[in-house]
Parts: sequence; C-alpha cells; structure tokens
Amino acid sequence: NLYKELFKTTEWEKADNVAITLSEDFELDTFPIISTAQQQNKKVLVPKTLPNRMMEFVELTPDVKIVRTKFGVLEPESENYVNKENIDLIIVPGLAFAENGARLGFGGGFYDKYLSDYRGNKVALVDRSRYFREPQWNVDSFDIYITNQIRI
Repeated sequence: NLYKELFKTTEWEKADNVAITLSEDFELDTFPIISTAQQQNKKVLVPKTLPNRMMEFVELTPDVKIVRTKFGVLEPESENYVNKENIDLIIVPGLAFAENGARLGFGGGFYDKYLSDYRGNKVALVDRSRYFREPQWNVDSFDIYITNQIRI
C-alpha cells in the first residue's frame, strides 16, 4: 500500500521533520502517516494558510489547537512557524497527478507558492483514481511539478 511504500523510502527514513496535511474525507487519509511519524519520533508539521495565498507549517504537538477554517479545512491555531529550511520532507496533497509530475491542487495556489523556493524533498502519494498519464487539466506556468510520486 501507499503508506508502506512511503515508509520504505530513503526520504522518509532520513527525515526528522515531516510536513503533511490533516486530511479531509475525500483525500488520502494522512492520519496513519502522522501516527507512524510520531511513533518514530519524527516531528509532524501541518500547514496553516495565511493571507495572499501564503502558507506556513506548524509543529503538531498535543498543545496545538486544531480548528476548522472558514473554508472547512483543518488547521493549527498556532503561529509558531517552522523555518522552511528545517523541513526535511513535504508530502504534497493533490486532487490529481500526471506521470510528468503535473499536479492538480485545490485551486488556491498555496502549495505552488510555498514549494517555489523549497529545496527539500517532496513526494506525492498517488492512488489509481488520482493518476493520469497526461494532465487532464490546465497546467499553469507557476504550477510546481511533483516528480517523486509513490503510486499503486
């Protein structure tokens, strides 16, 4: 399964700080990944959206309050942002992925903007229903490609 394949990667094994979304019902369930990361003493970082399509990551600790935003997304209430250079691995969400790395996000551009100058490892977990040989959507010039994909 996708989780087992992720946990076998060098990127996962070497990562001390893993950034990942708090999944919604229609997304790949990220809670098994979060749980495994915590069991392996990795720091789990979750995104918080900011004005102007900006985004930062916050460490998920027991004292961090999670709230549902006006857009219905689960986010931390904390403003203790983690420096981008300290993130070892970002597990990038998406509605669809193409073989060439094209990604269909959720329309806000938050990840594209954040990843534009991120130099660490990034990976997408792609099940069959979200995989396309060629993009079936418009790809914009600012879209960030995710070429490291784990597919089943």
